[in-house]
Amino acid sequence: MTDAQVTATRPSAAPPKAAGETRPVSELPASSVTVYPDGPLIVRGDFVLREVEGETLVEGQTVALCRCGRSALKPFCDGSHKIKKVGRRRR
Repeated sequence: MTDAQVTATRPSAAPPKAAGETRPVSELPASSVTVYPDGPLIVRGDFVLREVEGETLVEGQTVALCRCGRSALKPFCDGSHKIKKVGRRRR
């Protein structure tokens, strides 16, 4: 399986909006999301990652977001997807 990359490029000249306000898609800044097989989503570029309540978690840097659900740092990846599950042995 190869890496899949989705890139959205938008003009970044628009001034930032106040917290909780949204912009039309045409005003969004450039960013990219790279999906790694059996790994995280890597988000790069100008973006704002917010909680449901609107609190900003990260703004404008590169982050790895968990897809496996095992991270202790959700929504961020801590590498837990690399740990192999050890099953119980039957006797």
